[in-house]
Order: sequence, then C-alpha cells, then structure tokens
Amino acid sequence: MARFVKGIHGSYSGKVRNVVGSSWRGIDYVRSLPKKSSKASSEAQLAQRMKFGMTTSFLKSIKDILMLGFSDSKLRNKTGYNAAFQQLINHAFRGNYPDFTIDFAAVKIASGSLAALVGLVVGEVAPRVLNLTWDPIINRFNAFDDDQVLVILYDEEDNLFFAYEGATRSDAAIDIALPDSYTGKKIVGWSFNIHRDGLITSTSQYLGEFVLN
Repeated sequence: MARFVKGIHGSYSGKVRNVVGSSWRGIDYVRSLPKKSSKASSEAQLAQRMKFGMTTSFLKSIKDILMLGFSDSKLRNKTGYNAAFQQLINHAFRGNYPDFTIDFAAVKIASGSLAALVGLVVGEVAPRVLNLTWDPIINRFNAFDDDQVLVILYDEEDNLFFAYEGATRSDAAIDIALPDSYTGKKIVGWSFNIHRDGLITSTSQYLGEFVLN
C-alpha cells in the first residue's frame, strides 16, 4: 500500500485494472488488488467459514441485548456482540464439519459481576406458559432487590428471539405466556439480571430446552 499525495486533480478514488485508490481517516492511498488463489479451501477453512456463518445468523438479531449483557465486562476494544461471537464460535459448537450444531447450554448472552439468581427453577405450568422461580436472596454488594430479570427465549425452527422483562429479584417468580402458534414448538431459554443503573449485569443462566404443550 502506498500513500497518495494529491495532485492538481485531487485524490484518486476507485479501481483501475489491478489498482485501487481509497481513503482512510483522511489519508489517501493506493493499493493493488489481492491475487486470486487457485488453491482449494481446506476442510479446516470450510469448517471455520461454516461456524462463522452459523454464529452470525444466530446472534445478529440480538446485538442490542448482547451490548447490554456484556457491558459490565472488561472487553478492551471488543463490543458485547464481538465478545459473544467469539465465545460462541470457540466454545459452543458440537459435532464435526459439516454436521455442526450449537450447544445452547454453552452460549453466553451476558457476562458480569452482578449475582445470578439462586435456586432458579423453570417449568411449563400450563400450556405454553413457562414459570421461572428463584430464591429472592439479596445483599448490599451484588444482589439487590430491584435488579431486573431479563428472560430471552429462542425459537430454533424460525431463528427468532423474544425478550421478556417485568420481574425483579425480589419478586421471586415470573410467568411467560407464549401464543397458541407455539404449541409443539421447541423453545430454548436464558436469563440474566440488570442493575438499576442499566450497566452492571450478571452472567447469563441457561434455562434449558422446552417442547411446549
């Protein structure tokens, strides 16, 4: 890559044969196009591309939730989405190429210093109604009575996420009703807690997989 000094006609931008002109942070430069490789991709490369595509498809619709969920973590230059992406692609795949599946129990939606829910139990108490209960244990350091509980449910068949809120740590329970169209569907769930400042969170807890009645 070479830096480009403007002439009387201004900076050079665009592609001419195998040369491209562009600008980055106010610096104009020219570079040659990369050479196309005739070498076939290895199985390891194909496997990594497949994992990348599956991870992108899985996380792309909850970027805002991931930014919140990892806001309490020391990420240096990474975003919450990038942190969740890296964790999933490196630790949450099962099987061998090309038969990969996502290990939902290993997926993290949030990571932080707030206390997780103690004694968390999840079950379907009525058709399409999930009930979460926990012990409302609080302290003055990292478990406060008004910590918000956020529940994330995932419809694997349609690749859809749903977020539910409205309960606090001191409530000790929350009921989540899903529509009739979810009869017989498999739902995957996670939850995490959010401090009143909207910045500190707990690490997410995996709720399990449920086939709804």
